Parts: sequence; structure tokens; C-alpha cells
Amino acid sequence: MQPKPLEPNEPVVLALVDAVTAWQGALEQTLSVSGLSYAKWLLLRAIRQNAFVRHQPFLGAMPIDVACSERMLSELAQDGWVEYSDTVAPRIAEAASTRVERAWQAVKALHSVSVAPFSSQERVALGSLLQRMQLTLSDHSARRSRSECAASAEAAAACRTTPPGSNHRTHA
Repeated sequence: MQPKPLEPNEPVVLALVDAVTAWQGALEQTLSVSGLSYAKWLLLRAIRQNAFVRHQPFLGAMPIDVACSERMLSELAQDGWVEYSDTVAPRIAEAASTRVERAWQAVKALHSVSVAPFSSQERVALGSLLQRMQLTLSDHSARRSRSECAASAEAAAACRTTPPGSNHRTHA
């Protein structure tokens, strides 16, 4: 049974949008006090959890390409948050451990109050809405991936059937 989609003007959807917008603004403000952006925070958190691998794209909550992660890693090192070398993986700098812990606690506190205004029924409705959104995005991604694979296969087949140096014209 397909669940009925929620309309964009339903109170739960509007509350969700308002809550996410407010939470995002508060998160940005909380992190900026520490001199961090959201992307740098994600990278710092991944380093703290040993989930970051240099010279590979970071596929966390917000995907970060290699060039950007290396630039941010350099900035985090310049600001004293992390230390690393060519042979040593990035790690939280000893001098920054208390700053990281304060930022971690601030984000956790912000998260704990972000859902406080909602009743348990509203939280269930929001959770259900988020699950449906995730399923819709997953379905869309799967369809897009299949169509891209099919297009690549067709292009590869066309390349195999066209002789090298051919100009794709048929002569009668």
C-alpha cells in the first residue's frame, strides 16, 4: 500500500521545514563561534572517529570531494585543530582536544533541544515523513543510476560497432 504523499502546506511539513531551517541556522552560528563551518565540522568529526581517509572523497552526511577535503584539512591544521603529515593520518591536535570537546557538546545540546517543541505524535509523523522522503530519493537515485548505466552500455556498444576512423556515414 502506497502511503499518501503529504502536501507542502500541511502543518507537519511546514513545522519540519521551519525546524530544519532554524536548526541549521543555530548549528551554523554555534560552529562559527568556534571558527568552524558545517563542512569543516563534518571533516573534523570524521577525523575524530577515524572515518576520514586522505586522498579519497569523504562520503559523509555531506559528500566532500578530494580537493575540497584536502584544502579544509590544511585550513584545520593552520587553525590548530588537527595535525598530520604525509605518513601520519590526520588526528585531533592535542592542544585542540578541549575545543573539539566543547564544540561536540554544543552540537549535542543543540540537537537535543531541536526536537523538544514537538509532541511524540509529531515526532512520529516527522520520522514517517523523513522515511518517505528517503525512499523517494533512493528510488530516484536507483532509476537515475540504471538509466546512466544503460546509456553508457549503448554508447559502448555503438563504439564497438563503428570501425575505427569511420566518419559514421553510410555510403550507398
